[in-house]
Amino acid sequence: MGKPQEQKTAPVSEGVQSLMRGGAPAQPAPSKPAIPRWYLFAGDVLLVTLALITIYKSPGPLSWPREIFCAALVILAAALAIIALLPSGGGKPPGNS
Repeated sequence: MGKPQEQKTAPVSEGVQSLMRGGAPAQPAPSKPAIPRWYLFAGDVLLVTLALITIYKSPGPLSWPREIFCAALVILAAALAIIALLPSGGGKPPGNS
């Protein structure tokens, strides 16, 4: 028999290298949310404060439009608080990998 022939190898891309290693692909670091959570809590406090000022500064009994306005403020404040408490990690709850 003769000498073994030398084989030239083609360059291997990063994707093929990761498949050959057998490891899971590296997850990108979670990005920061567009709006910091404390902004939502601050908005929550300001909306509830506005509703309380509207109620206490009213010259007499609240009219229907003012009651609806105050209820809408409180509902919006609750929505902001819920949004601030939701996890921002791509839909996965914190602690689960």
